[in-house]
Amino acid sequence: MNKLTALHHANGAVMGLRNQRTIPFHYGQPDAEYQAVRQNILLTDYSHFGIAQVAGEDCWELLNLLVSADVSSIRDEQAIYSLILDEQGYIVTDLYILCDEDRFILLSEWCSGEALCEMINHIWQQHRENLPEIEQVLPLDTTLGMLHFEGPYSWELLGELYGIDVIGLPFLEHMHTDDMLLLRAGKHGEFSYKLIGTFDQLADAWQRAIVAGEKYQLRTGGVDYQRQVRLENPCWQPEVLAPFSRCPVELQMQWMLRYNKGDFVGRDAVLQRLEQGPAQRAIGIIIKGEPLAEQQPNQTIFFDNKPAGSLITAAYCPELEASVGRVMLNSDVAYANINHFILQGEFTARDVTTSAIPFIRNFSFMVNPAEHSFIDPARPKNILEQSQWKQQQETCVVQAD
Repeated sequence: MNKLTALHHANGAVMGLRNQRTIPFHYGQPDAEYQAVRQNILLTDYSHFGIAQVAGEDCWELLNLLVSADVSSIRDEQAIYSLILDEQGYIVTDLYILCDEDRFILLSEWCSGEALCEMINHIWQQHRENLPEIEQVLPLDTTLGMLHFEGPYSWELLGELYGIDVIGLPFLEHMHTDDMLLLRAGKHGEFSYKLIGTFDQLADAWQRAIVAGEKYQLRTGGVDYQRQVRLENPCWQPEVLAPFSRCPVELQMQWMLRYNKGDFVGRDAVLQRLEQGPAQRAIGIIIKGEPLAEQQPNQTIFFDNKPAGSLITAAYCPELEASVGRVMLNSDVAYANINHFILQGEFTARDVTTSAIPFIRNFSFMVNPAEHSFIDPARPKNILEQSQWKQQQETCVVQAD
């Protein structure tokens, strides 16, 4: 057991297995952990991410043959979000690719570092003659883990811990700090940062963050909070989506594919599917009225009294005071802002309206690091408090005069 895992056990975390790694599922209060990520800061252990690196002059060309994004578009300290497809054009995993001087680092939530290396090496064997300058393909997740800081004020805490450069770090860029790597990237719409280091380094960073984070109302948690945030801000989740489709076109994830960069695994299959036109597409839904408990998948969706598709997932969203989810619909009716749909459950039928996603406007959009602060009384906390704060400041000036 490494030092970070031992720390979780000592502090009463409920542990579980994700991507072949033991990590916290929650710290006893999943609902409060969800609230922290939407309102303050949630600190979680993301060491279930597979980590691998590829080094050498030709490594970007090698990766470009494997992933759907154009790796040539990023430079040192930049990152890109992409997919790996199989030969049939179906999603294997999503991943981040970081350009870090003379190497690329791959981070995958659903594949181990060893599995990533196997896929890279398979492509390399096919193109070895054209890519002689590959120095290393190496899994790193046996020695490295990851912490995840997420929430509207995570930038402020990390700026306090690791310097002011964190506050200005753009989305999908990274920096080195305390012999660790800090990446700004996330899938849920909030300010989000991933800290990569050895397990000893991360255990120390965890404890430092708890002490410094108390004034930010930081909460420690586990990955169970993802169930709610990924209902509201959907992303690739194989356990939820794969039973219905792994096709990026049907899942409306084709924006992650760069067809004009040249060949990559699955490209021709996806293009053929595009030419034929998909028979079904995933779309968001909103169900107003009485709160809906988490629904079992595969319930039938009707349109004008005819079967039109199946429910993927749905549950109640407190932010909207409505239930939200996703359905897989026949393509001819898979458009946003259409009503006349009925979700037919075992005992009840509910009116459904299709919707674009994400469903909510994240609170992080209301927070500007250049103007706001959670702890500095000289600045408002967010845009919602800004007018009230200005009025208070003006009152103080008048009284001083």
